Amino acid sequence: MYGMVHTAARSMVVETMGEAAWQDVLSQADLQGEHFISGQCYSDDVTFALIDAATKVSGMAQDDLLKSFGKYWIGYTANSSYGTMFRVGGDQLVTFLTNLNRMHASVHATMPESRMPSFEMLRNEHGRIDVLYTSDRTGLTAFVEGLLKGLMEYFGETGYITLEETPEGEVFSLHCAGKKSELKGAA
Repeated sequence: MYGMVHTAARSMVVETMGEAAWQDVLSQADLQGEHFISGQCYSDDVTFALIDAATKVSGMAQDDLLKSFGKYWIGYTANSSYGTMFRVGGDQLVTFLTNLNRMHASVHATMPESRMPSFEMLRNEHGRIDVLYTSDRTGLTAFVEGLLKGLMEYFGETGYITLEETPEGEVFSLHCAGKKSELKGAA
């Protein structure tokens, strides 16, 4: 997994629980003294050790932690050095989701050893957007759900997400009730 995921995890832990908690996470993951570099790839074992340790330190259920981190990742990325690429991805949720694989291809071009997931839009009608998520990694479904919820919020959409496991992969359905600003105006 690429290092920006780890630097974002550090940022979230420090913001929500403090530096001492991050040091506890590193210690429990047997990574004491590790300083992650955003542009470097790390073994998935490191990532999953951090997830397990952060779950223990935070006291949160792992899925809840991953969903929270997925939402956090959106703001972190939008305000990072990848922010320009993030903004070029589109100014609406549907456009952004359509361009997500292109953005991952750009990251992969600079980090050829990275393994990127795939997001394919299957449907966009009647306030429902279906996205097929596939990856050679397992155990990150809750993270992806958090990412998608974070994207909904980033683009001002209200609604909820459902998940269906299929032979092709996981299909996330984003049930969009409308833009927050539109809903306020209708009240």
